Amino acid sequence: MPKVLIVWDVKCRGTPATRFYRALFGYDYKTKNGIAHSNGVLDQIPRECWEFVNRSTLLIEKRYARLVEEVCREFEEVLKWMRFEVVRR
Repeated sequence: MPKVLIVWDVKCRGTPATRFYRALFGYDYKTKNGIAHSNGVLDQIPRECWEFVNRSTLLIEKRYARLVEEVCREFEEVLKWMRFEVVRR
């Protein structure tokens, strides 16, 4: 399966950075009934189709890369990101 490497750098801290990471990973929060989870884009993609190389580098199958790229485009004012096609030799 072809893969894509997406690398990003968040240019700021605080609320804008938190909003980006929540959109990507989702987040847990407390309720009266215990812990609940709000889904991020990676919750919509099967776990075996993506992996983190480090905190700001994601290796993902090409067919799902578009979903992550949409989140990156949404946060472009606080984010610098690049997409690389992975080529096997």
